[in-house]
Amino acid sequence: MFPFSLLGKNEQKCPLADIKEKRFPTLVAILSAQIDALWCGRQGDNAAAVACDVLKYAAHLPWRVQQGMNVALLWLEFYSFKHTGRKLSDHPPAMVRQVLNQGETRRSSHSPPLICWDEDHLLHMAAAGLAMVGRLVIHSREPARTLIGLGWSEECQDAENLVSIPPPPLADLNQHYDVVIIGSGAGGATCAARLTAEGLNVLIIDYGDYVSPDALIQRQQQPDGTIKLSPPRSDEVLYRLYKDAGAQISGGLGNVNSKLDLALPNRRKKIPARQTINICQAKVFGGGPYVNNAIHLPIKREVYETKWAGRQPVGVDYDVLSAIMQGINAELGVNTDVTDMHISDRSMRFAEGCRIVGEDPQPLPVSIRKDCSGCGSDNSVDSFGHHVGGVHPYKADKPNSYLVQAMHNAKPANVSYRTEATHLRIRRSESGRPTVTGIDVKRTDDNGCRTSATVTADQYVVASGFGPTTKLLSQGLRNAGLRNEHIGKRFSANVGTAVYAMFEKPIWPASSARPEPGVTQCFIVEGRHVEENGKVVEEPALENWFHFPGTVALALTGWFQHFACAMRKFNHLSMAGIVVPTQVRDCNYIDSCGKVHLSLNCEEFELLLNGMKRIARIYFAAATEDDPVTLYLPTKAMLLRHGRPAAIRNMDDMEWALCEIRKRGPAFVNLLTTHGQGGTAIGDVIDPESFLVKTDCDQQVDNLTVADASLFPAGCEINPQLTLKALSKIATEKVLERTLAAG
Repeated sequence: MFPFSLLGKNEQKCPLADIKEKRFPTLVAILSAQIDALWCGRQGDNAAAVACDVLKYAAHLPWRVQQGMNVALLWLEFYSFKHTGRKLSDHPPAMVRQVLNQGETRRSSHSPPLICWDEDHLLHMAAAGLAMVGRLVIHSREPARTLIGLGWSEECQDAENLVSIPPPPLADLNQHYDVVIIGSGAGGATCAARLTAEGLNVLIIDYGDYVSPDALIQRQQQPDGTIKLSPPRSDEVLYRLYKDAGAQISGGLGNVNSKLDLALPNRRKKIPARQTINICQAKVFGGGPYVNNAIHLPIKREVYETKWAGRQPVGVDYDVLSAIMQGINAELGVNTDVTDMHISDRSMRFAEGCRIVGEDPQPLPVSIRKDCSGCGSDNSVDSFGHHVGGVHPYKADKPNSYLVQAMHNAKPANVSYRTEATHLRIRRSESGRPTVTGIDVKRTDDNGCRTSATVTADQYVVASGFGPTTKLLSQGLRNAGLRNEHIGKRFSANVGTAVYAMFEKPIWPASSARPEPGVTQCFIVEGRHVEENGKVVEEPALENWFHFPGTVALALTGWFQHFACAMRKFNHLSMAGIVVPTQVRDCNYIDSCGKVHLSLNCEEFELLLNGMKRIARIYFAAATEDDPVTLYLPTKAMLLRHGRPAAIRNMDDMEWALCEIRKRGPAFVNLLTTHGQGGTAIGDVIDPESFLVKTDCDQQVDNLTVADASLFPAGCEINPQLTLKALSKIATEKVLERTLAAG
């Protein structure tokens, strides 16, 4: 979003305070121009109130991003003064759009120059970042959602269907436990369910807050006094449920030797663009399963037996692993009935196009109850308790999430949310073996006070996610005078992006009784190899997607009119995503501070472009003469053709657009991943038999186990949730054996 800064951290302590005191009018001016464009010349929302919400969201962003916002506002003020003689905040909305113009606003002979990514990508990034945050917040608020016709199925609007679950009490951090588990997500919860079922005294620590399923829902009082529900705000979802408010960014500015490199245009324009990939990780009690799409796809035999060769768990061939995965699916009620029954009309448009071109869209297996409402809660919060993921009502006669099961077993798990594990205390035991003696933690209590403690246990399981897990292990070993040179390596991810299809006629509301928006990922189209122009070409897997307006607004390219025209047709929208697995390379790693370094190489980028082309064929096939479609591509700047925003309406247009994107490279595309894997790989960092952490001297830390996606020695090349839970099952049995043997 803003991976750059003109000032060092010591030179400015509070970027948001600086914005409030000095640059608030500039922020309001930009937002006013966006609102004016969306409402076709009127202020349909209060720009100052939107600006306050922007700063509320920004308070959860990393300091570097906050500083980027501050500098961008300052930069654009000077840019406006240079080209118009007036500050940006002194201009009316129409003139703001003339000043901040990447090609979507008509120009005159007196207009300021275009802000072009090709000529000055850093200046473009400054304007684009501010516009992006503005789009997110504006379309999270009720006025814009009403304007564009955001709808929800009647069942979802009924307040009687909400579920509220009070937070469990915070555990005693001074008690000694049988097992302490750091992380409440897919790996940690799987481990906790098994250990508590055996009667062990387990503590689950998680740095995320507890969020009741109904906490983020929007409640609207009707004239008759009843309450009508609408979906959670996208901006609030991001800062309440995701690390760094969804702005954890790999990549950035590149080599900048001085502030003058940024301040002087001639020097700034010589700085090459770098890839940026948004790393989305849950930060909420319940972890990934709380927010994810509940998809459970097995790792393929070919991947496990070739790319994981030599690094699989000892004694676990693919048939054994497959049996474990099937058992997990049975325990969690994984099914495809839900994705068959709760397909929205938007999703059906994708499936129809697939079938016309001979593709085979398959329903995704999900752990969602069959009586679900199709509320589109994926990547958000399930306010109605149908997802068998993170937090939901316990039902003794039905499948429950591993976290909920752990808290309802005969020996319920103790939990401590808003609790960050800061340091693993490792020393040598009397036998000379490295041993964890405690975990230093910091907890924010209900009253906002922070308390510190050292939690002790017989066994410790780290399942806090690839970044935090790598950081804890790296720093814990180093402080004990130990190391493992492989920590942070063998990192990979499923990197994706989306293509948006805007049909001429509304898809919703429709005459059918299908839910809106339904299950947001109903179909997968497998990757394949095809012959094209005499060559064999690989095409990646595709999934249909859906997002609510705020997050759609984040991804679209325009800043003002071009973007506003697209958002006013929100109910004409269908979208599909591309999944490109990265291969293990030295340049993809996690450093000792937990920061992710990830990029696509040329081959992976070409695969991504092939995915865009594949989606284009599908949606063009779904169009008809009286209902044509226009594609919106996930580029960081608008593609201009003959000086006007390019319209992608057929395959010739698409080939032209792909050629333009290819020339600029992956730095030109908005990329994200929710599927990071590796960092403490089995075989290199984790012993493949015991699942204990190893040192360079091949010593094992005799009570320290890892049970999350950082275990993966290579990408699983598919949604990793099921594979992760299977590995956690195996790791948990090792923990159980050690605990029972000691006691």
